[in-house]
Amino acid sequence: MTTLNERFEKGLETRSKFVGGGPIGSGSVPASQDVAPDLHRIAMEALFGTIWQRPALPLRRREMITLSVLTVLQRENQLTRHVANALNLGLTPQQVIEVMIHASWYSGVPTAFNAMGVAKGVFDGLGIDFEPELVFDPSETPDDLYQRGAARREELMGPPAEGRPGPMTQAERDFNRLSTEYYWGSVWNRPGLELAERSICTLACLTVLGREGPLRSHINGALHVGLTTEEIVEVFIHATFYGGIPFTRAAIDVANEIFRAKGLG
Repeated sequence: MTTLNERFEKGLETRSKFVGGGPIGSGSVPASQDVAPDLHRIAMEALFGTIWQRPALPLRRREMITLSVLTVLQRENQLTRHVANALNLGLTPQQVIEVMIHASWYSGVPTAFNAMGVAKGVFDGLGIDFEPELVFDPSETPDDLYQRGAARREELMGPPAEGRPGPMTQAERDFNRLSTEYYWGSVWNRPGLELAERSICTLACLTVLGREGPLRSHINGALHVGLTTEEIVEVFIHATFYGGIPFTRAAIDVANEIFRAKGLG
């Protein structure tokens, strides 16, 4: 049986990977080590030595989850550290920004802009001359954007359910059109992240924000694009120390309901 000290050592191993094999430092809030060394020990054992070591998700996808959660929750101290960690774990600067662009639809554009300001500061500090990849085409017609969005939505979610009530107001019809164009047509079609990775980032955001209705739809979507039940639950588990255990437990309960209805597990 693994001892707690062995877990602690594995935690040190994980955090060493974050910094490219160098000294791990004192964390994102050094003063907290002085007042709560036991919590730091728990985090080293349970988060870095156990959760980050679990095999269901590779480290780069775990870092995408972490960046997503820290972006939507506006945890800028920790985000600063994890932007640098992401680069050491193999994400490109563009992929870091793509995670933040994707998260903008779950907690709002201002939170994404704040996160990007943090990222730019990290890039500058590391001497990275970042040139963003420009993929948005303003000459494209809204109808083309809409059709691409509808196709991507169906690719993730499957065909629309028959008999589902339609919009009640023109305002809702307009909203549905706009979200199909820009949420599905623009953001979900951007390069840099695989479709499954965008699904993982979405699950992470919705979990820590407690958005159980959309989470239900996106659990079904994650299954549709090939994520396993274990991978989906692993996203929730990973988010625990960054967003809180009540949100993890609620997300797992929703997932289990869906898995049972589908005869999975």
